[in-house]
Amino acid sequence: MPMIKLHNVSKAFDQNKVLDRISLEVEESESLVILGGSGTGKTVLLKVILGLLRPNDGNIFVDGARVNIDQPTALFEIRKKIGMCFQMAALFDSMTVLENISFGLSRHTNYSSVQIRSRVDECLTLVGLRDTATLYPSELSGGMKRRVGFARAIALKPKILLFDEPTTGLDPVMTDVISKVITDLRSELRATTITITHDLKVAFNIGQNISLLHRGSIVASGSPQGFASNQDPLVVQFIKGTSEGPFLADPPPKSQITI
Repeated sequence: MPMIKLHNVSKAFDQNKVLDRISLEVEESESLVILGGSGTGKTVLLKVILGLLRPNDGNIFVDGARVNIDQPTALFEIRKKIGMCFQMAALFDSMTVLENISFGLSRHTNYSSVQIRSRVDECLTLVGLRDTATLYPSELSGGMKRRVGFARAIALKPKILLFDEPTTGLDPVMTDVISKVITDLRSELRATTITITHDLKVAFNIGQNISLLHRGSIVASGSPQGFASNQDPLVVQFIKGTSEGPFLADPPPKSQITI
């Protein structure tokens, strides 16, 4: 069984179908990047994997266990295997870096205060932020906040890391720094990673496999080399970044949509 498996997963909000029969598999220690335009359902996909949203149809498996919102105890065990890295870091402003990263450790482990501090320092070292434990989020740059968020996500030694638009709003240099940190974390922890982004440079830097999500469906997948050479008009337009092509075309009338 792959580390993450989705089979025919659909999710709609009222009449708006955001995910349409998504099927994908992510092997242990694999880095999958999911590309897509704004509002295509990328973040929703991560939320159904985490069990934060209930799919209308389909099944999700994490490390062989089915994600089921109606079984909170089992869902909690699944979530302990996942580190979530939010788009804007989502740090607690009133807490220091140390307190932010140790939040989960103090609640879900029996670590002593000395062990917690040691683990926090270890995580900060992994993301290149030693000696920042006493700082508050307001004292950090955008890129530093993202990396503190990564440190918090890996504190409980998860098997899986999910990155939600990790470089949005960052300058090109910091984008490259964040890409390298993600690659180093996956290599160091041997974690399975899913990164959602619309940044092609990030995708080709960190992805072992790349998929394009369009109108709720995976329309193309492959290695970075295979994806770059894909002649599907949607892929070609997305890579070129042009306004001309089918990417922005109006969807067909409802009567013509196969569901």
